[in-house]
Amino acid sequence: MKLENRIYYAEEAGSYYMRFVGDVRVTFCGALTNYLERLFSVEEIYSVVVDLRSAKAVDSTTLGLLAKLALYLKKTRELTPVLLVEDESMTRLLESMGIDEIFKLTAKLPKDIGQEKELACSAVGEEEAREKVLEAHKTLMGLNNKNMLVFSDLVKSLEKESPN
Repeated sequence: MKLENRIYYAEEAGSYYMRFVGDVRVTFCGALTNYLERLFSVEEIYSVVVDLRSAKAVDSTTLGLLAKLALYLKKTRELTPVLLVEDESMTRLLESMGIDEIFKLTAKLPKDIGQEKELACSAVGEEEAREKVLEAHKTLMGLNNKNMLVFSDLVKSLEKESPN
């Protein structure tokens, strides 16, 4: 993984912020999943902002994990997270996946954030990575019919590989 590919985060009084830098792909799924699981256990969440303005690319696994976050926040907190995005091609990608229906898309940071820390990229085993990729794509498939068609072959293939 190149040094310019990173995820940073900041937390302050119930406000959570993540900033994706560079090319954020499946190699981050373990670290991102762990962070989200920790976030899901927090009692007081007032806002969540994911900043994609410094991201060059995000893959479908990453988008699936972000969708899982948004769906969780809506269901348990009646909260819509914010996605910061300036790049038109990134906005089109998000819209094509239905991400704009579960996040508020904007180009401007709603408020100042606290001190950022880097989210350490933790290595995951092949089976754990496959499970995380499978879960992320199932989440995307649940957003709309287009995603169902686009990812159904991948999900079927990953399910066949499952030892269970």
